[in-house]
Amino acid sequence: MKKKLTLSLALLGQIIFAQYATPNDGKTYRIADLDALTDQITFDQESNSYLLTNDLTISANDIFLSDTDYKLIITDGKLITVAGKIEINAPKEVLFTSDNPGTTYFKGIRLEEGAISNFNNFKMFYGGGIRSLNESFTMNNSEVSYQNAGAATGGAINFSRGNPVIKNSVFKHNITPVVGSGANQSVALIFENNYLEDNNKENSNRPQINMGPSGENQTTIIKNNTIIGNRANTRVGGISVSSLLSVVSFAQIEHNTIKDNRYGITITGVTAGGNIIGNIIENNNTENLPNLGGSGISISQTATTPQTSVTIKGNTIKGNLWGITIIGNGTNIDMTNGYNVFENNGNTGADYALYNNSANNIKAQGNCWDPILTDERVENVIFHKPDNSALGLVDYSNYACLLSTNEVKLDKLKLYPNPNNGTFIVDTKEKSPYQILDINGRTLKQGDLKIGQNSIQTNLPKGIYLIRTNQTTSKVVVK
Repeated sequence: MKKKLTLSLALLGQIIFAQYATPNDGKTYRIADLDALTDQITFDQESNSYLLTNDLTISANDIFLSDTDYKLIITDGKLITVAGKIEINAPKEVLFTSDNPGTTYFKGIRLEEGAISNFNNFKMFYGGGIRSLNESFTMNNSEVSYQNAGAATGGAINFSRGNPVIKNSVFKHNITPVVGSGANQSVALIFENNYLEDNNKENSNRPQINMGPSGENQTTIIKNNTIIGNRANTRVGGISVSSLLSVVSFAQIEHNTIKDNRYGITITGVTAGGNIIGNIIENNNTENLPNLGGSGISISQTATTPQTSVTIKGNTIKGNLWGITIIGNGTNIDMTNGYNVFENNGNTGADYALYNNSANNIKAQGNCWDPILTDERVENVIFHKPDNSALGLVDYSNYACLLSTNEVKLDKLKLYPNPNNGTFIVDTKEKSPYQILDINGRTLKQGDLKIGQNSIQTNLPKGIYLIRTNQTTSKVVVK
């Protein structure tokens, strides 16, 4: 009997001490310090790599600092929990990966509610994602790829609160979406200049960016990202920002390139508004079932009268099953002076640039509905009141197509380079005043053009602008 009890206590001791937690003494610990404190971390000098064989916890009062380059190999199913602060700021790279990449996966990183987390020059492969329960989260110049569902299940990085920031980072081949948050959680994500490819490899009905509401007086910003799908994964969308439980939400979705997904962009929920500006949305048609998706942009907000507004301007929308679909009466849609370009969006033998499946009228003047512009042709690619008397009327007057090639050429004007860095040449055969406008029609710069070459210098941020002269209006792209 005593022998059995001793054995049981020994087993209990193994369970209790299976993981290592830092002393919670307010000190800063580097990986070499942890190697000295616990035999659950070992160092291989030849490969400059550490091996973690059990769960690790950074206690609430402690800091885990990585300011040198190294690789941390983590065994199957093991979890890193941060209750204090994790600061990764490597000169070149810190890599967290599994002990048998592609076969085993460590469980991931869990950031507790009070944690502070900063990741710079960080890579994480073959883990279970990052579960961010905390408010303070930043990531820059990093990569999170090949994640399985583990600590995080809603995304390779799953957020619960706050204003997380992710910039200049890469996300590829993750089993789940890249980022996600709950339908009843206010998370105002800033997600800029990132590259996404072939995520949600389990091919579930979720997009690569799958965010819930931003919260009142907050804005989710998704800007200057490249989002490429895997055409074999037919159920994976591009970007979704939704508020299904009446939490207030606003999204700024701007200057992204979104290709080869099930759909491009969707905003859903009667309390969800936003701006969709200057995106390139092409060939988002992988499922090829028009009743289930395939829109370049879809706004779905069911209510008897409009509750929010969505502005859609300056987008290039090509090769999708639908261009823009409006579902329900819950949103005011603003496409006035829109400068959106539509081309070859259609299904079952018909072209659909805009499908207004709502009772609301839509102001959509100043858009390019098709390369061949006539009243009859534009009417044919818009589904609205003339097609079904219960639907709202789309005002598509003043339609026009602006050139946006590498070099804009007209009979009396040449503009180059285009795109540019804010400085470009206008070569004209006639004197003329000019105005540079943003896509909301606001004048940002004006002056006079002389005959010949005119160098125009601006300090404009990245974006799509218009230059208007007496002869023409042309698109200018600043990158």
